[in-house]
Amino acid sequence: MDAFLVKTWQALISGLGIGSIYALIAQGYYVTFITTGALNFGQGEFLMMGALFGLTCYVTLGLPYALAVAGAIILVGLMGVGLERVAIRPVLRHALSLSWVLSTVAISIILKNAAVNIWGPEQIKFPSPFGDTVLRFGEAGIFPQELFIIVAAIGTVLLVQVFLKRALLGKALMAVAHNRNAAAVMGINVQRMVVLAFVISSALAGLGGILIAPVTFAWAYMGTVPGIKAFAAAIFGGLENPVGILVGGLVIGLLEQFFGIINSNLKEGVTFLVILLILAVRPTGLMGKKDIEKV
Repeated sequence: MDAFLVKTWQALISGLGIGSIYALIAQGYYVTFITTGALNFGQGEFLMMGALFGLTCYVTLGLPYALAVAGAIILVGLMGVGLERVAIRPVLRHALSLSWVLSTVAISIILKNAAVNIWGPEQIKFPSPFGDTVLRFGEAGIFPQELFIIVAAIGTVLLVQVFLKRALLGKALMAVAHNRNAAAVMGINVQRMVVLAFVISSALAGLGGILIAPVTFAWAYMGTVPGIKAFAAAIFGGLENPVGILVGGLVIGLLEQFFGIINSNLKEGVTFLVILLILAVRPTGLMGKKDIEKV
């Protein structure tokens, strides 16, 4: 097989893998934005906490991988309750306040410093439950964890949408997103739905962390860049369109991997340049609504 084709095939799998993580985190932005109009700019640090919690459960405590994943998701989801109570609820009482931007950034800095003090600043290897054996497709080699990331992340994104459209709690959350006053009149506890939105958002980021850690490393500074790129995916795809967000995440992941074949030092810069050019033509994103509110 031609060397360029091998690199292209590997970039395709890697791009879908990392892109699905961006999409997974970005779905969290979507859920909180449609419910409250606010975003958690500490999503990357919640990804980091998911990876480190998962590492502790899986390696230190020796729990089975499935239990480690469940434990990490639950712990980070509970952190979402604290985030809403401390950083979101007090400032959203003022309709025009954007103080949640600073408060969520502050939470991210606090979490990062806490992680450094608890787990240290070094990169920690997170062993994959599938081992380090490379799957060979001709001359191309793919790690099983990368395939698992694609299936698990995209599958979770689709399950979240099924939950929002079919489950009773999901319908209640969407009712609050559509019209919170009407939802309150119908007997829906609006505040609980807001808390639920931040629990879902945080849990999605935590899952992203425990999925991606085996192909990178688990460490205190692992979440900053994925958090930014996930936000880019949300804006690029359309912040109020979950399908657009999924597409946006995958496109960003693929672009940076394909440009990496040409020049690894320029892949992120060129990727964001392409995004800027597309947003210049479609300011609301690939599938965003034309009347989207600027924040």
